[in-house]
This record gives sequence, C-alpha cells and structure tokens, in this order.
Amino acid sequence: MTVHYNTPEMTSRLVRDFPRRTPTGRAIFIHVLDNCSTTENLRLLRANIEGLPGVTLVVSDVNLGFGKGMNTIASSDIIDESDILWLLNPDTKLSAGCLELLERELDAGYFAVVAPLIYSGDETDPWIWFCGGSISMRGIHVRHQLYGCKLAEAPDETFETEFVTGAAPMMRASTFRSVGGFPDNYFLYWEDTYLSWKVRSQGSRLGIVPSAHLWHAVGASSGFAQSPTFYYWVARNRFTFAKDIGIPRRRLIFGFGGLESLRPIARAALREPSGRWSKARAAIRGTLSGLRV
Repeated sequence: MTVHYNTPEMTSRLVRDFPRRTPTGRAIFIHVLDNCSTTENLRLLRANIEGLPGVTLVVSDVNLGFGKGMNTIASSDIIDESDILWLLNPDTKLSAGCLELLERELDAGYFAVVAPLIYSGDETDPWIWFCGGSISMRGIHVRHQLYGCKLAEAPDETFETEFVTGAAPMMRASTFRSVGGFPDNYFLYWEDTYLSWKVRSQGSRLGIVPSAHLWHAVGASSGFAQSPTFYYWVARNRFTFAKDIGIPRRRLIFGFGGLESLRPIARAALREPSGRWSKARAAIRGTLSGLRV
C-alpha cells in the first residue's frame, strides 16, 4: 500500500514493477491512495495504473497526510486481519530478493514488524539511509543507524531495533490495527516513531533484515534537501509525540531536550543550500505549534 501525492511517475513505476505474487505464492494486491494531488498529476497516475490487475486506487479530495492516508487504506474491509501489509513510500524501488527476505522473516514469527535496509544515492555511490534506529527518551530524538555509511558496512544478520521508519515497514494487518495504525493528527513525520514505540510497548519486536535492500529517493513528496514542509512537521510533531507518550513539555524546553528542540531551526538556518530563512521560519512555526499541542 502506498500514498501518492504529486509523484505520478515514481508511484506508477513502483506499482507497475511490483510482482503479482510473492515468492511463496501469496497473491499481491496493491492499494494506492491519492492524497489530493493536482488534477494533472492525478490524471497521469490514473492513465498509468488504472486497469492493472490487483491494483486499486482511492482518491481523497483533501490531503489527509501520510499517516491518515495509510490508515484509510488499512481500514478497508477487503483487507483481512491475517493479510500482510507492506507500507511503501512511492519513491522506492525493490532490489532483487527484498520481498522474499522480508516475507520469510515475518512468517518466522519472531518479529511483529520487519523492514529492509534502505539506501539512497546513485548506483555508483549508494549509501545507507536506514538500517535500524534508536529513540532517545532523554532528548526525545530519533537516530538512523549507519546513516551515510557504505552498504558493505551493514551487518549480515537480522537484528532487533527500537525504531522502524515509515518508508517500508511490513507487518500483518492485525498488528497495524492493534496499535491503532498511525496517529491521524501527525500529518507528516514522527508517526513512524509513535508506531514503533506503540508496537514495542505492547511487547512485540521490530526487526531489520539488512540483506533485504530497498532504494529510496528520500523526500520526493515534500521536496528534496529539505522543504519548509519537512521542517514544520518535524519540529511540531516531536512535541506531539512527547505528549502522546506522557513526556512532560518541560523536558523539551530545558536541558538536553531543549537543545534538541533548537536543532531543526539551526539546521535549516546553517546547513540548507538554499531557502535557509524560509525553512528556519517553518521550523520556528512548527516548534511554536508544538508548544501549543
């Protein structure tokens, strides 16, 4: 299942390149939700994927955000509790064996949620974007393990992690529904952090299968390197996540957490190659909005 927002070429390629059955013989059904794209981008998406076997397209007349969009798909009556859900960003590409390795690990039953190693960059110089992650309750921040490292530096064996990115988690529908899916009010970012926390709080495990590889364009629907949209929601939803899991607001204002609250503002102002002040203002607005949550 995937949520489309103004990336018809990427989404169409993902859908068209996907197999119709898993290596174990399970039938694959692809559910796409268009999140109020422009008329032209929706037309292009329809032209490319409508009529393909096993593909459904639902069109929303409002932008639901990533999490609520995924929740809308997952709540469909045609999806059974025992069905496997693979939530995929539209700007991803499967590498050989990725689906088989994830399916096998999920079927083994030790992990409730599994995810691949996700890499980015071009074919000549790929780098790791995600290979597991950690959630710090001291500073209220998330770190991607091995971020920026070469693929050869990744471990070989499947391992447990604290955090699974929302770009490509695989789980049964019963798991996704048991935690309530993603929080509807997050719109973008941090919804995967909440889902990871919630699954683990119920006593289940998250697993990374580093031998399964998936390419990710990184930020295609919100704008590359990074957009004001990214900075607003990343800053805001850190406060939302903290509130939702019972962390007092003062932890995000003072001390270690306070320094983390300044990080997106400083990053936008000092490290962005263009549009620094508009992005810094977005981060400030997101922080102020978060304080009012």
